[in-house]
Amino acid sequence: MQPIMRYNKRTMNKLTQYKKLLPEKLTLEIRKSKDGLWAKVKELPHCYTQAKNFPDLLVMINDAIYTYLKIPVRYKDGLGMYLPKEFVEELTRRKWERALKELTENVSRKENLKLELTA
Repeated sequence: MQPIMRYNKRTMNKLTQYKKLLPEKLTLEIRKSKDGLWAKVKELPHCYTQAKNFPDLLVMINDAIYTYLKIPVRYKDGLGMYLPKEFVEELTRRKWERALKELTENVSRKENLKLELTA
């Protein structure tokens, strides 16, 4: 579990400013090379990088994107990381399964329970 980050007003303003620079989604072109993997961000001309394996490539491509957009390194943690859509969907699915399992266990242990439902 990551710690909750607390930022001062100036930092929050900078994060908001830099967040506006980040596209909602990006498309990667990934190719195998003799040294590992090579990736290019289609929407950002001349934004590319390479790495030995896929996890390292994700780190490197995020670094390339932030560098391309001239976002200082110190703001990266507050802005997050680009991840493959399938990866995010799987994490979300697992999170929901875990939450449902915990709720089911809590309900089965109690005789009376109030739940607030939202749409």
